[in-house]
Amino acid sequence: MQKVKNRAAQRFLIGASAAVFLAITFGILGIGEGSRTEFDTLLRRTRGEKIGAPVTPAQASYTVEGRVDGKVVPVAVDQFGNKLIFLNFWGTFCPPCIKELPSLLSLARAKEDEMIVLAVSYDESWEQIDDFFANFQVAAIPPNFIVLRDPQQVIGRDMRSAFGTEKLPESYLLRDGRVEARFVSERDWISPNIVALVDNLKQR
Repeated sequence: MQKVKNRAAQRFLIGASAAVFLAITFGILGIGEGSRTEFDTLLRRTRGEKIGAPVTPAQASYTVEGRVDGKVVPVAVDQFGNKLIFLNFWGTFCPPCIKELPSLLSLARAKEDEMIVLAVSYDESWEQIDDFFANFQVAAIPPNFIVLRDPQQVIGRDMRSAFGTEKLPESYLLRDGRVEARFVSERDWISPNIVALVDNLKQR
């Protein structure tokens, strides 16, 4: 009789342990699924496209022009490590680019310690970019908003082509060496859904 009770107790303990294990396992999976679902929902609300692919060697190492103390210096995406990067392809000749610029600058200010904005211009010269900002009515550009210029003006060989961009403006969110999302055309970058999307990526 005692053996029967012992076997029953063992079966109970094994069953209880299995139940706890399954609860923990599915709970963990549920957390990940919930986070991913929230990201996907926010992406749909912002009319973004989910990419979820590693940054390619060509994308990471493509060199554009930046400026430090007035001097032109080479800049590439891989210099910024695993930081949250907002990559924007634009030009001063592009009306939709100009329309979205104030909100993009506002987003950069709001996330100054959390995100880097790389604004890659396709203007023919730095003089054109300087003239534009000299006449553009905007508050000071935040330090995490980095204006760059791609000297390669041939479509198919330039940086935007490496990312699959065909028209300006177009933007990408990069995190931990991955291209997470793409946004075609202009946006209100300070809208609640976009701010929530950036926060979601930052926390993952």
